Amino acid sequence: MTKYIGAKCSVCGEMFKDGDDIVVCPDCGTPYHRACWDKNGECINHELHESGMSWSEKMENERLEAASHGEPIRCIRCGTENDPGTMFCVECGMPLAQGRNEARPFNGTQAQSDQSDQSEEQPNQNGFFNYSQPNADAQSGQDQQNQQGFSNGFNFGIPVQPVKLTEESDIDGIRLGDFFDYAGRRSLSLIANFVKFAKTGSKTSMNIAALFFPQYYFFYRKMYKKGILFMLLWFLTAIPTLILYGQSGVLGMVFFNMPFNIKSQAFLNICNIAQIAATLMGIFACLYANYWYYKQARNDIQNIRSQTDLSENEIRAKIAQSGGTSWAKVIIAGVSAVAVSLVFLLVLTILF
Repeated sequence: MTKYIGAKCSVCGEMFKDGDDIVVCPDCGTPYHRACWDKNGECINHELHESGMSWSEKMENERLEAASHGEPIRCIRCGTENDPGTMFCVECGMPLAQGRNEARPFNGTQAQSDQSDQSEEQPNQNGFFNYSQPNADAQSGQDQQNQQGFSNGFNFGIPVQPVKLTEESDIDGIRLGDFFDYAGRRSLSLIANFVKFAKTGSKTSMNIAALFFPQYYFFYRKMYKKGILFMLLWFLTAIPTLILYGQSGVLGMVFFNMPFNIKSQAFLNICNIAQIAATLMGIFACLYANYWYYKQARNDIQNIRSQTDLSENEIRAKIAQSGGTSWAKVIIAGVSAVAVSLVFLLVLTILF
C-alpha cells in the first residue's frame, strides 16, 4: 500500500504512513484506515460514485489545480511537497505530470550556467554537470537524494541538490518535449527511463509488456525491425509445440504423422528447451525494450530535426507521427502469426 503514503484518510484526515493498515473502496478506490472504514461503515466519497470518477483521478485534478495556483505539489507515493512546475518528485522520482511549460533547465542551458558561477558545478564535454560532493552537514540532510535530481527512484548514489525537468530540458542532445511528442504524453514512466539512460549510461529497465508479448510490443511501438526479429524467434521456438499439437490431436484433429515418436523423452526435451528459450527471449526483451525504443526515438528525432525546410509545428507533428503507438500493427502481427502457423501445419500435413 506504499502508493497511498502521503495521502490523507478521508475520515480522520491523518496522513497515511508506512505500515498503516489501509483498505480501499471497491467502487472508487478511496483509501481509508481500516479502523476508520469499520467505524464509518461505508465510503464517504459519494460524489465520486455519482460522477464515476476514481479517487486517483480526483487527486490528480487537485494536484493540477494546486500547481496552477502556485501551490506545492504533494507526491502521492512518499508525501514530499514539490515546487510548482516539478515533473518528477525530488525525493522518490515519482512522475507528477506537472510543469512542462515553465522553463526550468536540466542541463546545458544558460540558466544552469548562471547558477554554476555561484557553485562548484562545471559542465563536462557532453553538456552534463559534474556535481561536487556536499559538505558533511549537507550530506546528512540529503542522504536520500542523488546527483541527478532523483533520489530513491533511480538511486544513483551521490547526494546533491535536485534538478527539475521541463520540456526544454536537454536529454543527451534531445529536447525532452520531443521525447514526449514521440512516445506519447502519458508515457511518463517510459520518459523517466529515457532520462536514466541518458544520465547514467544504463541500458536495462523493466518492461512487463515486452516480457510476455515481445514481438507484439515492438509492433505496438512501431519498432518494426525488432518486431520481425522477435516474431521469427518466436516461431522458431514454437515449432516443437506446433508439431506436438498437430500430431497429438490437441487442435481438434491429427494433421500429420511425423516419422518419429513425439512422446519420446528426446522430443519432449526439445519442447522444454524451446520453451526455456522463449522465456529467455522474453526476459531479454523485458530488460532492453525501453533502451531500444530510446535509441530509436533519438535517431528518429535527430533525423527529423535535421530537415531544415520544416517549420517547428511541422517538425513536432512529424515526430509524433513517427513515434506513438499502433494497435493496427499489433492486429496485423497477430493475424500473420496465426497464418504462418497454419501454413506450417499445412506443409507438414502435405509432407507427412
